[in-house]
Formats: sequence, structure tokens, C-alpha cells
Amino acid sequence: MAEPSPFVLQTALNDFNVSYELNAYSDRPQLMPKIYSELHQNIQDYCNQASIEILSPGYSSIRDGNHSTIPGDYLPDDYTPPMFQVHRPDNQSSKK
Repeated sequence: MAEPSPFVLQTALNDFNVSYELNAYSDRPQLMPKIYSELHQNIQDYCNQASIEILSPGYSSIRDGNHSTIPGDYLPDDYTPPMFQVHRPDNQSSKK
């Protein structure tokens, strides 16, 4: 429903992420599972289109050189992962 207007609350500052709560109203509570599913899919789609990766706090990765977790359909045709660099103790870099 458009009224009352939907709103977002920031509900927590966790160790590695921020928690948000989206509040909206429906006059069709029997459709809540479908509404939640479509809402979650739309959030993923819009974040992917904006090149925003949604990662859980437990996700661990070296971001320099790894392929994006954004589905390939959302990446530009000429996307290539950035070069991975290793710095040796003598301060020289070694490109892989």
C-alpha cells in the first residue's frame, strides 16, 4: 500500500555490517511469502545493477583479483578482474 508510506530503519551497528529494516504495509497478508520473495529478488537485482555486492559478514575473500560475486549478466561485456599484486618483503611488487 502506498499509505502509510514505506520507511527504512537502521536497526543495528554490528561488528561487520549494518542492519536495516524495511517497513511497508499490505492489505493482502495472505501474499506475504510471495511479497517477501519478490522484495528480496528486487533488492538483489537493483544492487547488482548498481555494482553493489551483497556479502554476508562470514564471507571472506581477497577482493583484489577475485571475480566479482555480482552475476555475470550484470557486469559489462569487457569486465576483467583487477590484477592481483603481491608485495615482497623488499617492497617490490610481483604481478600475477
